[in-house]
Amino acid sequence: MLFTNYDPYRDPSDSEQSLDYDVVRSEDGVVVRIDIPGIDPASVDLTVDGRSLRLETARVTSVPENAHLVASRRRPTAASQTFQLGEQLDAERLTADYEFGVLTVSIPVAESAKPRKVAVGVGSSNGQAIDAESETA
Repeated sequence: MLFTNYDPYRDPSDSEQSLDYDVVRSEDGVVVRIDIPGIDPASVDLTVDGRSLRLETARVTSVPENAHLVASRRRPTAASQTFQLGEQLDAERLTADYEFGVLTVSIPVAESAKPRKVAVGVGSSNGQAIDAESETA
């Protein structure tokens, strides 16, 4: 398995919101697109720990000095998501980019997991011939 979404520490009654995301797999790797509109990129915390990828974000409502908030439908929000990365993915080469409210995380397939051509030797003496007429004792 290349990729799973799993958070063993998530409390269902937790006030943190879950995040909307898409996961796209190709022969080159996995791309995760996570919607986090209105989030300051400086508040995005993306951590790789072994085979776990954890995203934590927070949105705070700020009011300039000498002003007061009259109405707000934008609540301060914290959100997190944890993904488990399969052994076939190269977490060391993971990249992330934030644009237009979407965080795009690209995780390439490890070189050792990519399909490769295997040379087939002709007439090598490494194999042992099997005599179909011989009897086993």
